[in-house]
Amino acid sequence: MPKIAHQFEMDQQFEYAQDDKSDASPSNTWKILTVEDDPDYQASLVASLAGLSPIMGHNLQILTASSSIAAATLISQHPDIGLILLDVVMEEDDAGLRLVNTIREVLGNASVRVVLLTGQPGFAPEKEVMRTLDIDGYWNKAELTRDKLHSVEHSNFRTWLYLNQLIQARQGLQLVLDAARSINSKHDLVSFTRAVLLEISQILGVAKGGIMCVGNAVNSSFDDHYVISSTGSFEHLQGLKISDPQFSTIYTDVHTALVKQQHLLTTFHSIFYFETQNIDHKCYLMVVKSDIPVSDAHKNLLQVFSENISSGFTNIALLNRLTELAYTDINLNIPNRNWLYREINTMSVKERNHTRLLMLEVNQFDEAAFAFGADFCQKLLQHVHKQICNLLPQSQRIALTSSHRFSILMKADEQISEEILNALNHQKIVVSDVEHNVDLSLLQMDLACTQGYTAAKIVNLAESSLKEAKSKFIKNIKHTQQESDSISRRYDLMRELRTAIGNRTLNVMLQPKVSLTNHEVVGFEALARWKKDDGNYVGPDEFINIAEKSGLIQKLDCLIFEKTVEAIKTLAQHGYHLPVAFNASSLDLVRPDYYNFIVDVIEKNAIPAHLLELEVTETQAMSDYSIIQTQLNKFINFGLKISIDDFGTGYSSLAHISRLNADYIKIDRSFVSRLGSDDPSAHIVEMIMLMCKKLGFKVIAEGIETEQQQQILQDLQCDMGQGYLFAKPMYVDDVLAWLKKHQ
Repeated sequence: MPKIAHQFEMDQQFEYAQDDKSDASPSNTWKILTVEDDPDYQASLVASLAGLSPIMGHNLQILTASSSIAAATLISQHPDIGLILLDVVMEEDDAGLRLVNTIREVLGNASVRVVLLTGQPGFAPEKEVMRTLDIDGYWNKAELTRDKLHSVEHSNFRTWLYLNQLIQARQGLQLVLDAARSINSKHDLVSFTRAVLLEISQILGVAKGGIMCVGNAVNSSFDDHYVISSTGSFEHLQGLKISDPQFSTIYTDVHTALVKQQHLLTTFHSIFYFETQNIDHKCYLMVVKSDIPVSDAHKNLLQVFSENISSGFTNIALLNRLTELAYTDINLNIPNRNWLYREINTMSVKERNHTRLLMLEVNQFDEAAFAFGADFCQKLLQHVHKQICNLLPQSQRIALTSSHRFSILMKADEQISEEILNALNHQKIVVSDVEHNVDLSLLQMDLACTQGYTAAKIVNLAESSLKEAKSKFIKNIKHTQQESDSISRRYDLMRELRTAIGNRTLNVMLQPKVSLTNHEVVGFEALARWKKDDGNYVGPDEFINIAEKSGLIQKLDCLIFEKTVEAIKTLAQHGYHLPVAFNASSLDLVRPDYYNFIVDVIEKNAIPAHLLELEVTETQAMSDYSIIQTQLNKFINFGLKISIDDFGTGYSSLAHISRLNADYIKIDRSFVSRLGSDDPSAHIVEMIMLMCKKLGFKVIAEGIETEQQQQILQDLQCDMGQGYLFAKPMYVDDVLAWLKKHQ
């Protein structure tokens, strides 16, 4: 903590050399203004004031004015007037009172002392005037004797002096704070000290003098302290040690201040001592040399400055320490994510083109943390870090960029052999004398394919690619320009999709479901379709996947359901009362208000519930069986039918299937497409049919495209089918035309 920490310690921490009594103000003359329209009383005041002895060593300059207008002009020309003796009644009855407001509010002079004099105390009662006006005294002319006048003068000039000292200190303090604030972002001690020196030199008027800052470690030799920055007559000493002969004239005083660890103020120079011992073990001396004697006012100002300068050194030390911590992982003592951001952001285009980002993630880390605790995981990371450094000794720029992810910046032309890649992917480490097998996923990304990206976007891009690879059980992935373009496209589509949902520009197409017994239309499936403003379509697989990953799927599903209800109403208006199936995600089904939303839309549109069929995929139905089944029961009780979509592609439990609350099972198109071939998977359809008949489900086959597929399904007694053999998805108007023709 700096030695100068509290104002009440000042007297003990400042040492004053034996100086002659210096002035308390930069001027040896103080000014007083008398404002009086009675020339006789004005002359009497001037005579009384002229007979006064000097006040605190200062002579008086007496200024006079006979009107409020003349007084205002003088005050604006002499802002250093210390005391105004002001008559209340002059050219107008309230001229003196209005002049007080002019002084305080128009001229903005808050330091000058104003004493009102009146010969008509009844006109402006003292109590009322003192309450409403910013004045410092109120006297009846008849009661103001010479002695009282002298007392008023002394007390008010003393107050004015103290106020000016405070104002000067506040102004100086603000200048120092502004100087420190302007360089805080640089974390640069040299810039900070130079800015402070320049501000002090301007405030004190050090024209031919100079200021310098000397510093070093607290425990270093005195002669090893050197000049960090300097101005004025000390400019040529920049960078020199204090032992240099050029310091001979101030060497003794500087040495005294350093040994005693306190300030030393003399007539022509002042030395201030600061230290940041508890932060970075440094100390500093600020040496101010003046070409004029340092007055008491200047010393007071420097004392106030010293508090801020001390805080400034502390803040710089803290900022530098915080900066160090901000870019370092304190557990492994290696760079962290912030460091990686900074390194990438400061790279030139050429540097990026020759740099590769290598990212390695420890798999099952969270599971290990839960099972074995934080200490085990900390040791695990230490061993993994050591292994990476051993396998990639050329990679000195390695950082821990998440709880279990390492990132390395390396040259793009450095090749990593398959052997090393395998060793990085599968590591054997020993923690607490026990050998463990640790698997890591690895991503390589040349920064050349990320030009124009911010560091944060690059790192997020790499992490997303790594996560995608892990979901596909890929151990090594190389991110290329193609992946960057693909991600950029998905990001742009996400923004456009959000707008399209908000503008309700997505629509539904209906694909017919046909009875395989008599080929009658028994219903439809509503399919979301997105036609962009440029006329191009975005495939549902693409935009639905984007909606799921961006959190838009619930809004999308709600919009498509509302569009589905509109389609049902249109069909009903033309005499077709056929059920339409709509899709719901597992996120919809676990959302408490989704059921209420569906019911509310149905009731508002007066649609019979049996005309709606809710489709949920097999995987979704089994993902959280108890919650999903509870929700499905609510829809069934309301009158909706339930279909299990993509059956056979998920991971169903036979125990759950036997209790599944559903009306229809839809065989996935991937199985239907193999019907009539030698593919053994075709037999799965037969197995599904047998199981569904036993459990009482009706079966719908998707993706029927050939007569042969239809015939096989009919032979297996499949109830319904949909596919291009019957009709492709159509907009409602086209469906109406198709229905008319089909009938």
